[in-house]
Amino acid sequence: MNPSFRKLPRPAQGFTLVELMVGMVISMLLIIVAISLYLAQQRSYNTQGDVAEIQENARAIAQLLQRQGRQAGYSDFTFVDNSFGTDNTVDATNDTGANSSDTLTFRYFGSSPPGTSLVVVPAAPDETVVDCAGNNIGANVEVTEVFSVVNDAAGLPWLQCSVNGVGTPLFPNVEAFQVLLGEDTDGDQTVNRFVPPGAANMGNVRALRVSLVLRGNSRTNPAPTSLVLNHFGEMYALNNVAPAGDAGSVVNLANDGRLRKHATFFVALRNRLN
Repeated sequence: MNPSFRKLPRPAQGFTLVELMVGMVISMLLIIVAISLYLAQQRSYNTQGDVAEIQENARAIAQLLQRQGRQAGYSDFTFVDNSFGTDNTVDATNDTGANSSDTLTFRYFGSSPPGTSLVVVPAAPDETVVDCAGNNIGANVEVTEVFSVVNDAAGLPWLQCSVNGVGTPLFPNVEAFQVLLGEDTDGDQTVNRFVPPGAANMGNVRALRVSLVLRGNSRTNPAPTSLVLNHFGEMYALNNVAPAGDAGSVVNLANDGRLRKHATFFVALRNRLN
């Protein structure tokens, strides 16, 4: 073989500086897109979780308060000594809770099976009357339960129920709790007006209107169109200005990226309807 035609070894080849820079830019763009997609999915997941939790809590609170409201004023007729004395079986205070929230009080006795001995203390419950903490109440046991908003040590607001002085936090992230009292002013068993606590004759109250603000945990949601929330609407607080004596009926929400829901419902006081 002619030596002049021998193949010479190829020199080592690699990437040029320009090629390396282009590759790095493309890699960075792909990483940025992947991170953006992940963050968007994470925000969507958190928002969906907040929506589900808020809706479930709103539904559960409405069911609980409506159930407890039906029990207010109940007494087992078998126990003739049952008496509420001078206490109102339904009571409320205005703007005395955390975040200018109201408080709501129900009083009632429990229920026992037919034939229960009147000398048994406490009487065995028949499991038809249950307090807000889930305890069955016997017929000669009086319950006073108070619903209010409290902040825990970390500042998280809870809807709490206190049973005979023992508080139990029930639902987290309840920022505000407002109540209007439905008063029958002419004795025809029909509500004529809704007024704040302190403005009604409690003996004439036949129903309640409850308003709640519940919030989510995530802080990545866009700001709402308005940060002013009117619990009971323009007919009650014209131009979003709280009426005198009920400052908590209009609230300014924090612009903190949290999802919030305003929930309202009515509670019929069955034992006050004759």
